[in-house]
Amino acid sequence: MTSDPSNDPAGLRDREGHSALDVLGGPDPAADLGADAPSETAAALATTLRGAMHVAFAVLPSVGAVRAHDADAVPMPLALATAAVIVGIYVIGSRFALRRGEAGRSAQIDLLLPSRGWVLALTLTWMASTLISAAFVWIAFPLFFLVLFALGRVAGPLALGAVALWAVVAPLLAEETRSLAIGEVLGPVVGAAFSLIAHAVYRRLLIETDRNRQLVTQLRAAQSELADSERRKGIAEERQRLAQDIHDTLAQGLNSIVLLSRGARAAHPEADESFLRIEDTARENLADARRLVRDLADRVPRTTLEQVLRGVISRAEMLGERPRWELRIDGTPRELAPAQVETLHRAAQSLVANVQHHAEAQRCVLTLAWWPGRVSLDVVDDGRGFDPSAITSSHDGGDGLRLLRTRLSRAGGAVVIDSAPGEGTTVGLTLPTLTQESDA
Repeated sequence: MTSDPSNDPAGLRDREGHSALDVLGGPDPAADLGADAPSETAAALATTLRGAMHVAFAVLPSVGAVRAHDADAVPMPLALATAAVIVGIYVIGSRFALRRGEAGRSAQIDLLLPSRGWVLALTLTWMASTLISAAFVWIAFPLFFLVLFALGRVAGPLALGAVALWAVVAPLLAEETRSLAIGEVLGPVVGAAFSLIAHAVYRRLLIETDRNRQLVTQLRAAQSELADSERRKGIAEERQRLAQDIHDTLAQGLNSIVLLSRGARAAHPEADESFLRIEDTARENLADARRLVRDLADRVPRTTLEQVLRGVISRAEMLGERPRWELRIDGTPRELAPAQVETLHRAAQSLVANVQHHAEAQRCVLTLAWWPGRVSLDVVDDGRGFDPSAITSSHDGGDGLRLLRTRLSRAGGAVVIDSAPGEGTTVGLTLPTLTQESDA
């Protein structure tokens, strides 16, 4: 299925932000949870840790320089230069990290570390400083956190062990002592263990915080969708009530005027022309009233298919930055029956959810194309893809695809899936529109 879609990207729809409980007069649980609280908590944790790092790299090199001069007789210029190099590397890296954070990268997971290379350079400089004086060994404690955050789950603990080992043996390598006291061994080991535990707890808190933020976002999206549904239902019910009231009052009253006018014409032939005008006027207004009743009863407020799809994308964008969504429209839009709009609406929701949960895509394009006698919706992503013939279980999404085919089949449409592992996925949906066009 090919087309030449336009390049108009889908934008975010304006949202009023009212939940269904707002409509019903109740409280908004999402507001009680505090949608911004998780992100604020994560930011506060990151800020606290960064502040502790700044203090540690301001104090420990300075203390090390003083002790190197007093206890190890290192010349003061050399001691101060060593401390200045360590602090300088840290400050330069921190400045680059802040610039990167301003460019949009999250500061909540990696503490805005500029690169692994920076942490490696800082670590090597520290190792060299311990050969000048063992007084600089205590800089290992903030380094424990830096290597854990910079090098990942596997390399981080290994580097942590290497830093702790160097902190233990540095006095021996610097030939400042021939044996180690128990405190010189337990200090770095306990510090490394504490750093590993603290890092694990910090990561877990960030994961839970991010999960809570996603749950609140999903709750708000669900409440918004429910509010829209309740609003449409309320409008339809109000139209039905107005139609019934007009039928039972105005229409019946006008019909009575027509009947009374006919009786008056027979009883008063001399006023036949006047009563005839009254009857004609009442009959015309009766026809208008009946037409208004039909319009109110039949014309339930309809949402266009394009509006529905933009709503689906808008809610998907609320749940995460990836993938990047785009909606393209090809051809001249036509009015569809509400049942057909609902069919493609639910199908689009299912496909978008599949892309979010399984595709690992960076970009997804929805193309709505209008053809003579049919409408098509293509959902194309650049994710990991799959083998359609191998999908059999609900865990792999098999039930979702089966239900999608069933839904389109009942509406007289069809589903075409084109995918392969590592090559993304294209799902094409088609529905006939000849019936609606002939009715129009």
